[in-house]
Amino acid sequence: MARSRRRDPRSGARGTATSWPQRLALVAFGLALAAAGAALLEAGLRLLRVGEEAAWADPFVGIAAGGPLFERRERAGGDVLVTADAKLPYFNYQELAARKPAGGYRIFALGGSTTAGRPYDDRVSFSAWLRRYLPAADPSRPWEVVNAGAISYASYRVVLLMQELVRYEPDMFLVYTGHNEFLEERTYPAIAHGSALRKRLWLVLNSLRSYSLARRWWRRQRGPATAAGTTLAGEVSALPDDWTGIDRYRRDPELERAVTEHFAHNLRRMDAIARAHDVRLVFVAPVSNLKDFSPFRSQPSDGLPPGERARFDELLARGRQELAAGRSREAVVTLLEAAHLDPLHAEGRFRLGRALLELGEHQRARQELVAAKEQDVVPLRAREPIVRQVGEFARRSSLALVDLPQILAADSRRRLGHDILGNEYLLDHVHPDIPVHSRVAEEVLEVLAAAGVVRRRLGWSEAEREAIYRRALDELEPAYYAERDLNLAKVLGWAGKTEEAEVALRRAAGQLAGNAEVHLNLGILLQKQRRWSEAEAELERALELDPASPEAWFNLGVTRAGSGSPQEAAAALRRALELRPGYSEALYNLGVVERRTGSPERAVETLERALAARPGAVETLVQLGLARRALGRLDAAATAFEQALAAAPGSAAAAAGLGSVELARGRSEAAERLLRQAVERDPELADAHFQLARLAARRGDREAAIAAYRRAVEIDPRLAQAHNNLGILLAEAGRLEEARQALARALEADPGFAEAYFNLGVVYDRAGLAAEAVAAIGRALELDPANGRFNLAMGLILAARGDGERAAEHLRRAEAAGLAVPPAASGSGGQ
Repeated sequence: MARSRRRDPRSGARGTATSWPQRLALVAFGLALAAAGAALLEAGLRLLRVGEEAAWADPFVGIAAGGPLFERRERAGGDVLVTADAKLPYFNYQELAARKPAGGYRIFALGGSTTAGRPYDDRVSFSAWLRRYLPAADPSRPWEVVNAGAISYASYRVVLLMQELVRYEPDMFLVYTGHNEFLEERTYPAIAHGSALRKRLWLVLNSLRSYSLARRWWRRQRGPATAAGTTLAGEVSALPDDWTGIDRYRRDPELERAVTEHFAHNLRRMDAIARAHDVRLVFVAPVSNLKDFSPFRSQPSDGLPPGERARFDELLARGRQELAAGRSREAVVTLLEAAHLDPLHAEGRFRLGRALLELGEHQRARQELVAAKEQDVVPLRAREPIVRQVGEFARRSSLALVDLPQILAADSRRRLGHDILGNEYLLDHVHPDIPVHSRVAEEVLEVLAAAGVVRRRLGWSEAEREAIYRRALDELEPAYYAERDLNLAKVLGWAGKTEEAEVALRRAAGQLAGNAEVHLNLGILLQKQRRWSEAEAELERALELDPASPEAWFNLGVTRAGSGSPQEAAAALRRALELRPGYSEALYNLGVVERRTGSPERAVETLERALAARPGAVETLVQLGLARRALGRLDAAATAFEQALAAAPGSAAAAAGLGSVELARGRSEAAERLLRQAVERDPELADAHFQLARLAARRGDREAAIAAYRRAVEIDPRLAQAHNNLGILLAEAGRLEEARQALARALEADPGFAEAYFNLGVVYDRAGLAAEAVAAIGRALELDPANGRFNLAMGLILAARGDGERAAEHLRRAEAAGLAVPPAASGSGGQ
């Protein structure tokens, strides 16, 4: 190759120059050498099985370290592995030999509460039926089927559990997963929302042992702040377990896409773990109750104009009435119009699906019922993309699949004439009844027979299997089904289905007399339905049976607060805190009671303790902001509301709270913008309407203020201040009877509201009802004897009636309070 020559200007000597092609070749050679070294390093790590767990770490979320599922225990016949005590709230108790029997076949079933057997337990789960059927069909070898299903476990927790279970000599993993992917609150790293190519490259990089080991080392050096988008607790903290429950869910398409991608990645991780340890992997596709389970929560389409929203509500109500009356054809017409107005409203789509089903239009009915499930903003039933991924991944990866949706659909077509699954197969939204668990076990047995793992003995028949099934059912006592009903009621109540839960719980109560847990849960259900006296009776019965139950004291406190007994509520909540210090829900509710009963200083202290017990809780931050606002600590209140909005940008309550602070600061434009945002996000937020009413009154727009106050008290009749302010405006407009009614409602909501008594007296005085005026203002003075305005008004009314001696006494008190006497008294009471 020819080389160009150049002279070194310092020495006069000639050097050798390198051409651009040569430089590029050298760079390429260096890169190839580095790549070859990296490939050799990666191959060596894989060959030596170094860094396996690091490579299987979750790049989307972190999970704090938790204890193992199984602990080793000594037994006379040999050591065993048993479920750790700390895991029993989530898992069934299981026991297996520490060393797998010679020639044995060990199956671990993984997944969520369906795998666990809920609302029953392991005794009728598909794991249990496999335990019964396998040795009967093939007695030639020892069979072990271990139920490692856990309540509320999602796919990422299943993967983590697999990493432990590979130590226990598994032959097969049987996985039923998909329903719990949205249960735990989490955020995703920014790359999870990026382009498909970028995401794919990121996932490939995370799969490399060398990179994973380096990442793990770096995170240890830098601490948890460098972990994935969210670091979850060692055990499940499900969103609906929170005292605000399903109300925290909102429609979030971006989160859904990230969750779906995360689920797909978890399927790949499961496959990688199984292949690395030569373990058979079998998936069961999840099923949902479409036909008989209405959506948990509907959210109207964003930007739907108020007129169209009102029209939709009217159509939905009419359609439900027509459907209940058996007028299915009229219901379809009505509900189709509703769906046209708001196609994202889950309840509307569900009712339309039910009406179509009644008409026998099965295909259209199925489309609507699936749409209802997909539009449900509380996605506790597996989304369709997740269900599809299970089947597609199994087929693409040549893995065995029990396609349960198709299996049951075929059975339903044969039995019922359609393929829409409902209560015939499922006890609630997702949990199958016993026959379905048995069917899963039968299908798995067929999978193993097809693979040559099971060699069915001569004489094994369907009749023999059915006999085993019947004998097992005959052994179950009535109390077992009552426990099922109790668990079912807890799940339904947890999900907001209080009426359905009550039916199951009443059945359980018939068999489980004297069970404190039954009375506790019945009290909670009645409380959620605002049946206060019934709820209080059940909770008091629960406390008779178990006086040291913090949950019963907590719920008794919530019930008493709801029934208008704040002092008794506070006492019950404090008792709950004595039994369980740091009980965040009790602290939160106690703070709310203290704020509403005029003790904002104590409320701030209590809510700050609640926030310390559960940092970042949006509802606690909102209530803390309201308590600080009541004390006039506007900057501190704004900080709390801003923190709530940072944690939950869609929080209507936080936006309304911040808007109220801006209103108090005199920033009307900013206040109105925030309050309008709050009403748009949650049209049923009473405080937002209350603050908008104050804003309108400040502008002098009396009619707008009256309308907004009316809307606030329509949503929450307990808003005594809103009733009071409404009464003042109506009195100013000369609408004295309406004003009297509004003030009477203020006093119903708060019998100790002195200002409302005073304003009621002013209204009576303007109506010429002097005796009633004296009585009302007299009651205000009993509650606040030194109030100058109250004394001035009383003095003037008494003077006008000719009662000079009493009038003079009240006028002296008014002067002592710094008021001028006469010429006039104001009737305003605090807008």
